[in-house]
This record gives sequence, structure tokens and C-alpha cells, in this order.
Amino acid sequence: MIAINKINWNGEIWRKILNSVAGKYNCGVNFTINRGQLNFEGDRDCAEEIVKEVLAIFGGLH
Repeated sequence: MIAINKINWNGEIWRKILNSVAGKYNCGVNFTINRGQLNFEGDRDCAEEIVKEVLAIFGGLH
């Protein structure tokens, strides 16, 4: 069994989902977790569109 720290678990799921969507567009954006904060590296405009798309998938953006 692999132990998962509950504090980091949600952030890690969001990071993986965001990076999967970024991979779909191949725009060079990479989402990371640093000290419990979700960050990105790469094009800001592309990163914002990726976040909007992921939020729309989960009903967080109308």
C-alpha cells in the first residue's frame, strides 16, 4: 500500500488533471506543486485557458 498525505492528495489530483489537459494541447505548460501551492511554468495565457477548461469540466465555471 502507498501512503498518501491527505494535505497533498487533492493538489496532486488537480496537478495531474491540469497537466493532462496541457498535454492535449501540447502548449508547453507544466503545473507543479511547491510547498502546498499549485503553480505553473510556461505560457500564462495557455495556463489560464487550461484552468478554465478543467473548471468547466467539474462545473466550477459557468
